[in-house]
Amino acid sequence: STPSSATTAKATTAPSGTGSAATTLPPGTPAALRGAHGSVLRAGELPGFVPQGPLTLSTSVQSAVAEAPPDQRASEAASLKALGFVAGLDEKLAPSKGGVANEGGVSLVELFRSSHGASGEVASQLKQALKRGESTFAVPGIPGARGFGYSGSSTDANVAFAVGPYYYLVGFSTGAAGVPTRAQLIAAAQSLYSLVRA
Repeated sequence: STPSSATTAKATTAPSGTGSAATTLPPGTPAALRGAHGSVLRAGELPGFVPQGPLTLSTSVQSAVAEAPPDQRASEAASLKALGFVAGLDEKLAPSKGGVANEGGVSLVELFRSSHGASGEVASQLKQALKRGESTFAVPGIPGARGFGYSGSSTDANVAFAVGPYYYLVGFSTGAAGVPTRAQLIAAAQSLYSLVRA
């Protein structure tokens, strides 16, 4: 569920009230993901990135991990199942001025059967990031949020947080120095949090 993992390669745009007004929700989107809680980033909220393609709906753990590396799919699916995954929406983001193969962004929301499942997914993603050698950073203004990623010749940054049974992740991977910055990613996550916390 991060740009540094396979899930970051998943992302989308949303309908009015849940993201970009330009797109509609996929057929079969559960009612629980149709209101404000089913929101992803709105167009323009993450500098340097624009929505790419339609929102992707996952209604099974298998579809949720479909873009993960083949050798990680079984373990990621088992983790999501244990946490009580119900459904998710992914918004893919692309560099607004073009980019290379590894550049991209993501905004996703996943619904779990309980708040314990959603907060468990935050912890799971953080644990995976630390295993990959990523560093953490503070995310003020969002209770329980965790920031993690790489920085160097390329930058990879993610913010994960939970609101009740909903798990949210926003992130990007880019080789362009300074676009966007972690501060801009945090601001985008804070904007999303203000929309979904009610």
